Parts: sequence; C-alpha cells; structure tokens
Amino acid sequence: MGNSLHDDYRVLVLAPFGKDALLVREVLERSGIPVGVVSDVAAIARCVGGRAGAAIVAEESLDEEGIELLGRSVTAQPPWSDFPIIVLTGGGATTPYTEMMVRSRTPMGNLNLIERPLRPATLISSVRTAIRSRVRQYEIRDHLEEREQVEQELRRAHDELESLVEKRTLTLRKLSARLMRVQDEERRRIARELHDSVGQFLTGMKLNLGQLRRGSSESLESPALLNDTLDLADRAINEVRTISHLLHPPLLDELGFESAARWYVEGFAKRSGIHVVIEIAEIVERLPKEIELALFRVLQEALTNVHRHARAKNVIVDLKCSDREVSLMIQDDGLGVPAETLRAFNDGLAGGIGLAGMRERLAELSGTLEVHSEKSGTMVRATLPTVLSHSGDASSISVFNAGD
Repeated sequence: MGNSLHDDYRVLVLAPFGKDALLVREVLERSGIPVGVVSDVAAIARCVGGRAGAAIVAEESLDEEGIELLGRSVTAQPPWSDFPIIVLTGGGATTPYTEMMVRSRTPMGNLNLIERPLRPATLISSVRTAIRSRVRQYEIRDHLEEREQVEQELRRAHDELESLVEKRTLTLRKLSARLMRVQDEERRRIARELHDSVGQFLTGMKLNLGQLRRGSSESLESPALLNDTLDLADRAINEVRTISHLLHPPLLDELGFESAARWYVEGFAKRSGIHVVIEIAEIVERLPKEIELALFRVLQEALTNVHRHARAKNVIVDLKCSDREVSLMIQDDGLGVPAETLRAFNDGLAGGIGLAGMRERLAELSGTLEVHSEKSGTMVRATLPTVLSHSGDASSISVFNAGD
C-alpha cells in the first residue's frame, strides 16, 4: 500500500493516555497508511458506514456508554459494511477493560484484539488485513450503488416507455376512430357523387326511354331525344369511370406508377387550378405492386392535403429511384403545416389522419415518411426500399407541366 490511499481507508486512532497514539501513528504512516487521531468514540461511530478504513482503540478509552454507541453504529451500518475495529489490550493481564472487551465483542462486530506492548510488525499486519477487507467492502458498495443507479435508470426508462406506449395506444385508438369516420365520410361522398351525377344521368335516360316506349309519333321521329339519351349514357359512363379510377386507377396495374401518377396529376391540376410539375427518373423495371400502390396513395393524400389546406399555387412532384430505394417528394409553396400538428407527427403521436395513415402504410413496407414545413411551403418525402436489380440513368428526367 502506498501513500496514495484515499481518506476512505484512513485508520482512526483513539488512545487518549500515554504515547500509544503517537506510536501507532508513526508506525502506520511509515508504512504509507493514512492515520487520523480522534478524541472520542463518537468520531469513530460516525465513520462506521464509510469515510474510514479501520479503527484502533485503546481499551481504557472505552466504557459502557462508548461500547453501546459503537454497538448501535455497527448494527446500523449498511449491508455491505463490516467495519474493522482493533482494540489494544493491556499487556496480557486480565483487566476490567479486557473483560469488558470480551463481553462486548459480539455487539461491536468485526473486532480484533492486539496485546500491548505493541510490536510494529503485528500492528501493520493487522491493519493491512483490516484495510484489505475494507477495500473489498467498498468495492461491493460501489457495485451496489452502480447497480442501483442502473436499476433507477431502467425504472425511469420503463416508466417513460410505459407512458409512451400509453400515449401511442391512445393515439392509435383515436386514429382508428378517425379512420372509421373518414371511411364513412368517403362512402357518403361516393354516394353523393353517384346520386348527383350518375343518378341524374340515369334518371334522364329513363325519362327519355319512357317517352320512346310510349311510342308517340313525335318521340319516335325525334333524333334530338335519341341523341340526348346517348349523351346522358356517355356522361354516366364517364362519371362511373372517373369515380372508379380515383378509387383505384387501372393504369397502376397495367402500366405502373409513372403512368398512373401522370394521369392523376393531370386531373388534379385541372380540378384544383394548381400548377404541378412532375419529374420522374426513368425506371427500367417495374416496381413491386405493393410499393407502387403505396407511392400512389402517398401522392393522392399529399396532393389532397395541398388542395384542402395549403392554398398553394405550385407543386413539384419528384420521383427518384436507385438499386436500393425509391423516393417520392411532393413540395408545395403553400402556408405550411401547423407547428402543433408537425410536432405531434414527429413525436409519433398521429399529427393528422392523412400524415399518420401515410406513415403507417409506408412502415408496413419498411419505409419512412419525412415532413418538413415552413411558412414558405411543405415538403413530404416518402422513401421505400426496392428490389430493383438496376435503375435507369437518374439524370434522365421527363418534365410534364400538368397545369398547362
């Protein structure tokens, strides 16, 4: 043991009479053991649970009250601690102090007796043994404290995770309820479309056909009535085709994402009056159907949000594809997403039925959704892994001004 021993390993010496304290201090310090001379038992009792390596006590400094105080301290010490106490007894002779030491040995815990006159080698050996024991105790203390700290961090992490799971569960419940409402609203919208457009066309056709069936000479000889009936039939067919294509465009299955995207963007630009530029890197091989469908739904949802909320005048749709991934970006120059909605989305707590739905759809395919928004506009980027063996030249870009 060198002079580098910490004060936690200092030896407390209580020997108020004679030269024992000076002798003990001199012998131990020559061996590199830090020593602190104390004036009463209370000073030792305060260090039983730490801040000392051992105590050396002359038996004549102990009385019943001092022994009781040490006993209480030893009993109250932490589970890892077994504080070593070395008692200097009187020269081999039986004294009242010696007999008291024997009686008090059990309550004072880790107690060793050394007879006087002191032999330096015996003293040093006993103290080194006591300090080695104390070193192991401190190691156990540090391990227990470290484990307790880890357990506290785990409990804290567990509580945070439980809280997050509870929030996510609540969010999913709200999302599920909102999805059901959106489905109902979509069904009502389709019902209105069928009633107000297709239904009216069919009603007109029925009235015209009724006149033809009644067989009046005027109706049978009227080409206008027949042309009107054919026109109503064409308009009904076109309306049914439009509704059907918006629900699931056949171009997506037949020709792939690029054709379906261009068709949808062209129709969106005409319906909304928003100028849209679509840039699609040349794709040599068809993407998997699940990826194409996910990209198309993201495109639909993003452009619908632009039309409903952004008040944008221009939109850029950009698709890039590599061997590893495909990335679809929709960027507008509108008002931007409200900060609260964007923060909720980034925290994984919904953030709007459309954004949450897009993210969940992409997550099922190991994809991601990024949303960056400022007052100058919003950028939505969907990224999906792809199994393409090779891609076309990314620099080969076709530009289509859907608003023209």
